[in-house]
Amino acid sequence: MKLEAENSPVIDDVNQAQLIKALKKLKSYGPSSFACMTDDDGNYVQVAGGRFTCFIERYDAKSKKLFRGYHSNSSTNFEDGTLLSFSAGRVPLKKDEWFNIDDVIEVFSLFNKNQVLPESICWREINVLNQGGS
Repeated sequence: MKLEAENSPVIDDVNQAQLIKALKKLKSYGPSSFACMTDDDGNYVQVAGGRFTCFIERYDAKSKKLFRGYHSNSSTNFEDGTLLSFSAGRVPLKKDEWFNIDDVIEVFSLFNKNQVLPESICWREINVLNQGGS
């Protein structure tokens, strides 16, 4: 596994402490606002934002499909189309696509261990051309 975070050195074979430290540094407005973890097959999970305003995506290399995480029962105050702004751009999110960093750490940690991602997070396929990509 390889962890890449904006303005940070790439970490190969990342351990749990390194992973948590890198993800907790993420801030939408900070020097590090996104991160990606990739396995040897080209599958990855990525996050943008930080603290209480993140979104999570995963890419399946076999199907060549990108998915965005969402909650089955959203409790956020954000309306559909609210923009998450970070250094790589602005991405409109649905009200059920907002996550906090603890959710992100759980997804990245399970992915890092080649384990099944949390059942509490659902995944919808996104069309990168229509979403603006990330």
